[in-house]
This record gives sequence, structure tokens and C-alpha cells, in this order.
Amino acid sequence: MENGSSYFPNVDKITDELVRSFGRPSLGNRPDPFEELLYIILSSRTPPNNYSTAFESLLRQFPDHDDLGSARIEDVSDAIKLGGLQHKKASYIIESSAKLNKLFGTVTLEPLRKMTRDEVEKLLTSLPGISLKTARCVMVYSLDIPVFPVDVHCFRVSKRLGWAKEGEKLTDKNVNKLQASIPEKYRKDLHVGMIMLSRTYCTPKSPKCESCPIVLYCPTGRINTKNSIND
Repeated sequence: MENGSSYFPNVDKITDELVRSFGRPSLGNRPDPFEELLYIILSSRTPPNNYSTAFESLLRQFPDHDDLGSARIEDVSDAIKLGGLQHKKASYIIESSAKLNKLFGTVTLEPLRKMTRDEVEKLLTSLPGISLKTARCVMVYSLDIPVFPVDVHCFRVSKRLGWAKEGEKLTDKNVNKLQASIPEKYRKDLHVGMIMLSRTYCTPKSPKCESCPIVLYCPTGRINTKNSIND
């Protein structure tokens, strides 16, 4: 346990059920940590098909990562325009690339493999525009560090499970509380499972609680299912 926290009840059963229901699907994430950073930046507020296309377009136009640190913002924006918010994302990409080049002599995140978890998280979140969620996605998907990234989808599922209060905001403090209450060995599978669940059953409106694979462990789902039967 982290910081003396206790784990959420049934977190093991919930994770196992999500894996049984969805498997361990690839969400398009990249084994190279710098490319994963680009991928997550481009995924922000963008449909999966669009950010995947924007990512491939960026790599075609800039096959050498080192060129990104000195690229013109117009060129990067043009390469990723299908993903939307291209000017802001291009700025983050260029500034982060330039900082990495200054730190390591090349645009890479490979040196992070030899750092501690805290060092990795501190460095990643020091990059322009890189949130804790983005940093932890890079950590869990490409560096095999057992952290628990929380986006709006994971946070919605967490609230419905009763792991976060309904009025709570998606802050670093609340995200860290969630992570501390989930054993390391379940974090990646649970994160991926929650994303899949949010796309199929635990939608923002009109969730499909009756057929949800974890309804037995979900207070919100049990209430919604009971109300549906009574109606």
C-alpha cells in the first residue's frame, strides 16, 4: 500500500472481470516512450481515428525525432491538423522536444528507463503541457511502470463504483488517492478495462447497467438496475 492507504474492496474481482470481458486490447499505444508521449498529446479531446491518423502523419513528416525540437510551428500544426487543437499541441510537441534535446543531447525518453518512478514522473510533468495523466500513460504503456493513469472516463467509472465522491474534481490530489488504493499489479489492466467499459457500457448518459460486466460490484449500477426493473 502507498502512504498507508487501504485498497478498494473487490478491486481484484473488478479487474479480473474487466479482463475477462475485454481481454487486454491494444489501444494503439507505442513501446517507444517519446512516441507514446506524442501519441498521448495528440489524443487529447480527439476521437481515436483522428488522433491515430494525426500521429502517423506527424511521423511521416518528421521521421527523425530530433527535427521536432527546431521545427516551425506551422509545419507541425499542418502535420497534425486532423486531430484538432493543432496549434496548442504543436507548441507542446516542439517545446518538449527542444527541452529533451537540451537534457539528453537528442530527442528521446530512453534515459528514463534507468530512473526511479518519482524521477520519471517529475521529469515528464516538467515538460510543457504534460499533465500527470499524460505522464502516467507514458509510464505504464511504454516504460512498464505500475501507475494508474486517470482520465475523465476512468474518473467517471470510479465515481460510479463509489471510489470517488460525485462532486470531486479530477485533480492530481484525487488521482493520487485513487492510485494509492489500487494494488500495483492491477493498475494497467484496470486502467485499460475502465476505458473499454466507458466506451461500451459506462457511458456519460444512459449507461447500460443491466448488461455491465461489473454491475455486481457497482453501487450505481445496482441502483439503476433496480430502478429499471421497478419501472
